[in-house]
Amino acid sequence: MRPLKTLLILLPACLVLSGCLTTKSKEEQPISLARQRVYLEKTTTPQELGFSIHRAEKNGIAYSGAARLHPHHLATADMLKKVPVIKLRGRSKRNTLKALLDFGSASSWLEFSTSREFKARFMGIDGRVIPYRGTSNTGGQNAYAGVVTQLRIDTLFIENIPFYIRMANHSLGPLARGIQKPKVDAVLGYDNLRVFEYIQIDLRNHTVSFSSDLPYIPHDNLLMTTARIINLPGHGLAIEGAIYGSPVPIILDFAGDYHFERGDKKVNNTRQVSLGDIVFRNVPTLVLEPNKSPPRAGRKMLESYIITICAPKGVVYFERPPG
Repeated sequence: MRPLKTLLILLPACLVLSGCLTTKSKEEQPISLARQRVYLEKTTTPQELGFSIHRAEKNGIAYSGAARLHPHHLATADMLKKVPVIKLRGRSKRNTLKALLDFGSASSWLEFSTSREFKARFMGIDGRVIPYRGTSNTGGQNAYAGVVTQLRIDTLFIENIPFYIRMANHSLGPLARGIQKPKVDAVLGYDNLRVFEYIQIDLRNHTVSFSSDLPYIPHDNLLMTTARIINLPGHGLAIEGAIYGSPVPIILDFAGDYHFERGDKKVNNTRQVSLGDIVFRNVPTLVLEPNKSPPRAGRKMLESYIITICAPKGVVYFERPPG
């Protein structure tokens, strides 16, 4: 009886400890350098996956290319928790992930345990892997180029999607943009989003529509402006804009929970901001780190419009909602 009584006394404490351990295991867990070396030993050459390579700094290599789409496919996805996070699945229906659509990010990102679940392959050649060399804040964690062979948005197929795999479990750190619910497993950045013929963001109805190659025709009676996309290497989606009449590229940042950010001047409100021909006045403004990025229009500034990004055509349409 005494061993049983002792067990019953200890059992609640064990459960409490188990709960603590379970909670702790969900926090970010960096992959040790020793384990990283093991995972990075097996690589696939970029050419096998349809990408090209070129020389990078210090005799390193870099890749060029983006995901490929199946032709004539359309899909619409609901945003989760009213933020631009959508659910994607892999080859198996059991494999799902939650991806943040971050047009303000030049690159796409994948959390490590998710990369294992989706059988992502690291890219490399002759023992050299491809580390992330950009300016995004990775939270101090290494990241290396890899590829997931297939993802689906409903019935729309995306093949050989490149990501930088962040070498930590259970978190994407700052790359998740402060979004905690839903948990962000991956980030689809502008490097992959730009391959779609169009992507339409409806922030009021919390939906995102995609087309692989079928063109978008705006509604004449709803169209407010057409803005030209400006190519800014190393940055996300930028369009022609202006601050108080002075032309400047402005990045569209649907993932950002704010109105406007700028790094050239510290102000609480910007008197006038233009996106194409649409003028916003007295816009609440946050301060960007100086010279880190062009000014950015966040979700709160963009939510009044249905916005359609046609990257291959180099234009963005702003339409007012019907009715």
